[in-house]
Amino acid sequence: MTVKNDNIKKDKQYYKFCLYGFLKNLRFFDPFLILFFVSKGLSFFEIGVLYAVREISINIFEIPSGVFADALGRRKTLAFSFLIYIIAFIIFYLGYDFPLFILAMIMYALGDAARSGVNKAMIIEYLKRTDQLQYKVTYYGHTRSWSQIGSAISSLAGGVLVFYQQNLDTIFLFSIIPYIMDFFNVLSYPAYLDEGIKKSQSFYDRIKLTTSTFLDVIKNGELFKVLVNVSIYSGYYKSIKDFIQPFLKSLLVQLPILLFLTEYQKMGLFLGLVYFIIFLNNSIAARKASQIAGYFSTLIKFLNYSLFVGIAFGLISGLMMEYMPSVWVVLLFIIVLFIENARKPSGVALITEKSYEKVNASVISVSSQLASIFSALFVMVIGYFADLIGVGISIAVMSFFILLLFPLIKLKK
Repeated sequence: MTVKNDNIKKDKQYYKFCLYGFLKNLRFFDPFLILFFVSKGLSFFEIGVLYAVREISINIFEIPSGVFADALGRRKTLAFSFLIYIIAFIIFYLGYDFPLFILAMIMYALGDAARSGVNKAMIIEYLKRTDQLQYKVTYYGHTRSWSQIGSAISSLAGGVLVFYQQNLDTIFLFSIIPYIMDFFNVLSYPAYLDEGIKKSQSFYDRIKLTTSTFLDVIKNGELFKVLVNVSIYSGYYKSIKDFIQPFLKSLLVQLPILLFLTEYQKMGLFLGLVYFIIFLNNSIAARKASQIAGYFSTLIKFLNYSLFVGIAFGLISGLMMEYMPSVWVVLLFIIVLFIENARKPSGVALITEKSYEKVNASVISVSSQLASIFSALFVMVIGYFADLIGVGISIAVMSFFILLLFPLIKLKK
């Protein structure tokens, strides 16, 4: 498969799209979130419940999100999401028990649901208007690359904050600053990117059209299978990516280094650095996504192959986490996360090719909904069994189960 990737226009809007991704990923708490919950006395199962609540809430809130994004304006919907995130960060900072963290996760989910798919749909609309649609894999890969660069820098910054603050609470307050900046960045997008459905339609007709499109996705077997293939790996990725944090902390204890530092200082430096490497690697994967996909004859073949290899590496890393703890576990995790960022632009491209042009936000939201369902299921199971048999074995068992399903979710040419 040949993928064109050299002629995208790096104009003002290109950099705004990149800035959006960069700022939204400056979540300084990401490398420490599970450790934050553990420090508050929560079990792995309770942590799994929190993650599942977030994913299920995303699933519920996303049902109307595509409708409002297409019908009421994508820019305002996207800007609104950042205000919701800020409320969630404040609750995390003030929270001290399980119920409050559930509330914070619900608010976080509302922000995710309002944001999900909207910016991608605006990118597609922009590429159509500027005759660059043939470069959509490359363009989306570039913007996602900047998202991962944001995550990488966020990891280092979060590590520095933990090092000096010597607690895991204040990093939520610092995360508010970039979200305020992104709020104004999104509002500066061109007004025409709000368009998704013809203005001559009534509000009722817009909702009816978007809802019917949602149902058509479920009925369209070919498109639905594509969504499952893309979403199941995204759900898997989301459910396991943070569970490496307890392993990293335990590995740090075993390494006879930085003995003169406090536990928080060592944790800030080590986890910040590891996550910096992880996200920097993810940035490379996103930026080179079209080139990686180009090594395969079709997007379908690439999505199938990457799904199987990624889950298999996750299984091996889980087993090694339990029986052969070493830096090799970290390397395997990096590969699993690399694959998600390499395959996601191709997944979005294949989905948009098979969906209706005027309601891309709604169709992409279906993919996000499925990913939320898978993630909620996976993280609940991992959390429950992590308290009984360990995090590593739980990840390995879940990976093995998904591999058993591979023949059913493999895309046909």
